[in-house]
Amino acid sequence: MQFDMNLSLGFILNRTSIQSKALFSQKIKEFDISPEQWSLVFRVVESEGLTQKELSDSTYKDQANTTRSIDRLEKKDLLRRVHNHNDRRIINIYPTKKAIDLVNMIVPISSEFNNLLTKNFTIEEKEELIKLLNRVYENLQKEE
Repeated sequence: MQFDMNLSLGFILNRTSIQSKALFSQKIKEFDISPEQWSLVFRVVESEGLTQKELSDSTYKDQANTTRSIDRLEKKDLLRRVHNHNDRRIINIYPTKKAIDLVNMIVPISSEFNNLLTKNFTIEEKEELIKLLNRVYENLQKEE
């Protein structure tokens, strides 16, 4: 059998994701928020009034996990659910002032972390990496 797992793109992506998440978790630990929660809070601050489905889709999380995370984030006074004026079946998600303040504190940390991920890369290499990873993602999307 000729297979080197250390050269497997899936293995490398997973290893990188695990390490990245662990290190980013440490960097934002003082804010009592996980990377998963951070992505939800950021998206809601970025686009207030998203529905839960839109929030799930924009953060690539399943709706059940998103629901549980929103519950936790409501308890932390970061997000709030509001029934839609036109259709009471729809619930829109809004940030609190505390969430907006949190985003303003974490965005610089997140930007610095992204710079760490591509330390010693040229601008062209960063752009090419993002382009290539997006192409890998598109290939996976076509297989669903």
